[in-house]
Amino acid sequence: IAFTGEYDGNADVFVMNIHGGDIRRVTFHPGADIVVGWHPVSNKIIFSSARNSFSRFQKLYLINVDGTGLEELILHEAVQGSFSPDGNKIAYNRVGREHRTWKRYQGGLAQDIYLFDFEKMKDSRLTDFKGTDRIPMWIGDKIYFSSDRDRVLNIWAYDTQSGQVEQITFHKEFDVRRPSASGNHIVYELGGSLWVLDVNSGETNQVMVEIRSELPELRPYWKNVDDLITGVDCSPEGNRALIVARGEVFTVPQKDGPTRNLTNACGSREKDAAWSPDGKKIAYLSDMSGEYEIYIIDPFGKSEAIRLTKHENGYRHTLRWSPDSKKIAFADQTLRCYYLNVDTKKITVVDRAEYENVDVSLDIKPIYDFVWSPDSRFLAYSKMNHELVSQVHIYALETGETHCISQGIFNDFQPAFSADGNYLFFISNRRFDPTLCDFEWEMVYKKVAGIYCLTLQKDTPSLLPFYSDEVEIKPTVSEKAKPKKSNDKTPAKLQIDFEGIAERIEALPLPRGNYRYLSANENSLFYLNKDEGDFNRFEFRSIGAMDLYAFSLKDQKENSVIKGIDSYKLSADGSKIVYKKGKSVGIIDASATDSKGNELNLSDVKILLEPLKEWTQIFHEAWRMERDFYYESGMHGIDWVAMKEKYQRLLPYISCRQDLRYLIGELIGELNTSHTYVFGGDVQRKADRVNVGLLGVDWHVDTEARRYQFKKIYRVADWTSQLFPPLSKPGVDVREGDYLLTVNGVDVTADHNVFSYFENLAGKQITILVNDKPIKSGAREYTVKPIGNEYSLRYQDWMENNRLLVEKKSSGKIGYLHLPDTYLGSAREFPKYFYSQTRKKGLIIDGRFNGGGLDPDIFLRRLDKKTLAYWTRRYSHDQTIPDLAVRAHMVCITNRQAGSGGDMLPLEFRKKGLGPVIGTRSWGGLVGVSCWISLIDGGGMSAPDYRIYDTDGQWIVENEGVSPDVEIDLDPVEVSRGYDAQLEEAIKILMKKNQTDPLVWPEHLPFPKDQ
Repeated sequence: IAFTGEYDGNADVFVMNIHGGDIRRVTFHPGADIVVGWHPVSNKIIFSSARNSFSRFQKLYLINVDGTGLEELILHEAVQGSFSPDGNKIAYNRVGREHRTWKRYQGGLAQDIYLFDFEKMKDSRLTDFKGTDRIPMWIGDKIYFSSDRDRVLNIWAYDTQSGQVEQITFHKEFDVRRPSASGNHIVYELGGSLWVLDVNSGETNQVMVEIRSELPELRPYWKNVDDLITGVDCSPEGNRALIVARGEVFTVPQKDGPTRNLTNACGSREKDAAWSPDGKKIAYLSDMSGEYEIYIIDPFGKSEAIRLTKHENGYRHTLRWSPDSKKIAFADQTLRCYYLNVDTKKITVVDRAEYENVDVSLDIKPIYDFVWSPDSRFLAYSKMNHELVSQVHIYALETGETHCISQGIFNDFQPAFSADGNYLFFISNRRFDPTLCDFEWEMVYKKVAGIYCLTLQKDTPSLLPFYSDEVEIKPTVSEKAKPKKSNDKTPAKLQIDFEGIAERIEALPLPRGNYRYLSANENSLFYLNKDEGDFNRFEFRSIGAMDLYAFSLKDQKENSVIKGIDSYKLSADGSKIVYKKGKSVGIIDASATDSKGNELNLSDVKILLEPLKEWTQIFHEAWRMERDFYYESGMHGIDWVAMKEKYQRLLPYISCRQDLRYLIGELIGELNTSHTYVFGGDVQRKADRVNVGLLGVDWHVDTEARRYQFKKIYRVADWTSQLFPPLSKPGVDVREGDYLLTVNGVDVTADHNVFSYFENLAGKQITILVNDKPIKSGAREYTVKPIGNEYSLRYQDWMENNRLLVEKKSSGKIGYLHLPDTYLGSAREFPKYFYSQTRKKGLIIDGRFNGGGLDPDIFLRRLDKKTLAYWTRRYSHDQTIPDLAVRAHMVCITNRQAGSGGDMLPLEFRKKGLGPVIGTRSWGGLVGVSCWISLIDGGGMSAPDYRIYDTDGQWIVENEGVSPDVEIDLDPVEVSRGYDAQLEEAIKILMKKNQTDPLVWPEHLPFPKDQ
């Protein structure tokens, strides 16, 4: 029996006997090798792998059960396949979508059944249904496959004699998943059970399977959860930390005392815990009722938690107590801010944001940065206005009025009241010092933030007075006349003079920076800062740890408090700071400077984890998150409640976290929408990975000598990532055609899989013995360092060969650049090829296999830079205005593997009128995802929350793709001999265009003379 196993931490081909014993590893490549089936004649194992791919596609291979005799099939793209009984033909899918959580898909990546005839060396497409035809199984004269032609995946059959297609099974509720044929039977999974189809009779029956197993992954067990801390706070005096970990609320002592699990409710998720300033209550959100509601509990956990809210739906987050401990402010997914009266349980809407940034995390969508005034009568917060500028507002609880206190020009956010209530601090992006590009006249703005202060009353003096050594002489006051000190800690009633408030502003004397998250006590203003990072309004890249500083309100100096923390909270009395740093939590004095930290003992932050209860919570939360964040409330016309009921019936049968991930994938796949993903989670069974080293080589077997030869050596370096081919190091003279004789002194023969000789050698110096003959006499020994992944080397080689081919065929007139994505990959590759080809007469923009990311306009606007005029030069060639303007005809190539931002690339290329699009229809996925949703056990999912439409209001691209102007697909025979029909067509079009419409540099008139 051949199967895919991960015994050594990597997906490889294994075999076992029919009793389940004698398990042996067959493949050793560090890429994923997935078993497909058996060859009907040679008895070799068929498997798919991306081992020799330069991008996101797989090929089919044959291999003997002992790991020898590896053959790569001629098919340039192939994932699933089944040979004809005589082995002369294969029915196959070029692409695989079994792992995709997108049902009823009809975009460019929709699977068709292809037929390749090895005798005639001819490829043809058998099916052209706009949806899914996949996993062909050749039985007799028919090719069986699964298809969603009736909206549910069922078994269909293609008659190779008549060409007719007929439906074989007629299941209505669940999809037929991963069918497999043997003899005249097909077995498949359906709704969590196994079924068998007799192809002769057409009858299908459920296989009653009972496996008596101990199901170890279902057993409750104690687990330390300090690696999944999602929130920290502290008691009012800072002597205990309040920690949310793995959906439970804990209090942990700074030094002495017990750790308490206050909620202790596996099966529900508690989050966003906050300690009341009077120390008597802890508030938190829990989905114990089926929806996230606000609860309060005493800090000792002696009484039952009290539920304060009751909602029918919605996602709530970010609880903040008022200083008088009578109210709790919070936010929800509708971009509203509320406050809750703890005694009356009345909820009041504070405000709603009507605009938001794209791509920001769940709990920092507006309105999220609300803060209370010291007297609990005002809330300050920021939200974006219709000009898409963030402005600070103040809401008065007594009147219900809202006042915008920003000037309207700059982005102001994250306000904080001073401890006495006389000032309002906030961060503002108004420090502009451009960073200029080293290649062209372009600029970006980094470290644009400063910290500013508003005086809330007209007669309140400046926070930053001028200092003088002169001593003011004050009149003597008798003891009787001296005011008596009051023990009343009730804050004074705050009066805010809103008239002219935006003008009563001053900047704190701090350098421009990346300031975030302000808090104030009587002595200092606290904030996070970091020199490097992407602090824009899109969360392109994680910011990571930051440094905490304190600005002294007395001497106006900045002091470092603690370095490299993830988050912090100031205690209610202002004396302590609780912080999170990696997996640790600590409490330090607010007066600390350059603290090394004071970590708490988290060894008792443990829970009794009951897996099935937790998995049930995760399933229901996944369903709710789609309900609350999916881009339209109608859920694409799907009865979302019915979908929940359909799939939750299977919850009692899951036995591991992977089962849950599959089940959620089936659920969200019903939305028939792109970017519905589920991933990760606390998987219990994991194998330690044994690395395998690679030399950046294609291998050939000399069958007579039983030796491996270097067939092709990849020598193009990736200079950006500093990845260099192992065999390109100066002094290493390995040539194509040489034989590999030994590795670290071990004899290498073709009797064993070549990659088995490189186990556990990635990144290590090794010695190899090579020769141009299959003998050791006269051999050469070299020291090299294998790499763990050669994908980048293959990609760089493919890209550079394309560029050289274009240059050769166009006599240097046409340039070529490939965009692997619309994010960091292209951000690194684009300048490498763009700046050296701006004077070409033509440009090929290759967007095949583009994995997407963000808007490709950042690249296309450079290609679309038009020549407006020219500058003369006396001693050199004249120049364009603007510089680096592209004076070239262009074409864009795309294919079925280009999606998301890869869909937008040909779409925007065409919209800008840059040229024709060549290739095949793209993926068709433009319902985007603005944030990833974290689940209780560290797993994650997405809820697609925005969809594209055109300037006429028409829905475009989603579940369709971008169709090319010139449709050309690749043929496996042509590709095998190095012919890329799509690239060749692009060259042909541009060569013709340059003949019919040459772009000529104009000749200016004779220089004027002053006569």
